[in-house]
Amino acid sequence: MGWIFQKVLSFVLLVIFIEISFACQGYKLKINYIKACGNNNVIKISENMTAKLTKDCEIIPIGCAETDGFKTAMVHYEIFKNNLPVLRGDMDACAQVEKAKPEIKEIIKMFGLPDKCPIDKYTKCEDGSKNANLEKFKSLIPLARGGPIRSEITVQHDTGKSCFKSEIELIKKA
Repeated sequence: MGWIFQKVLSFVLLVIFIEISFACQGYKLKINYIKACGNNNVIKISENMTAKLTKDCEIIPIGCAETDGFKTAMVHYEIFKNNLPVLRGDMDACAQVEKAKPEIKEIIKMFGLPDKCPIDKYTKCEDGSKNANLEKFKSLIPLARGGPIRSEITVQHDTGKSCFKSEIELIKKA
């Protein structure tokens, strides 16, 4: 289950934080939408949250995230490609993030996200001055080619709920 979480987390971070850009290996990523599907999310991201993915497979985040704080994070995720289910499941994100590999924890910290629960109320903003290397994950990029790829993520916390939806397309530059 741990490796699934790491791959889903990697994918979700890419989906949530990347604007239209030319990625490593010459892929173009088009984000059709990223949105909250609830008004009172415990985890909130700024509407202008974005990132740049460089040709050197580095991701550079820009924007803010905040939370009201929570002790638990039970995640239900569904990922669809061309409207067909690709990955679906449930996990205890607090337990999984604590067991994450060092490169995943580096990305989590890069985005200003805590790497253990409980999580106190906080706001974290990135101005584009930091980057995280995704070289180890570039082999996953061709698997996502085509699309659209749609994700629906719901997180049940002890303090409420968070919900996000996104749709992207990954296109190989000719």
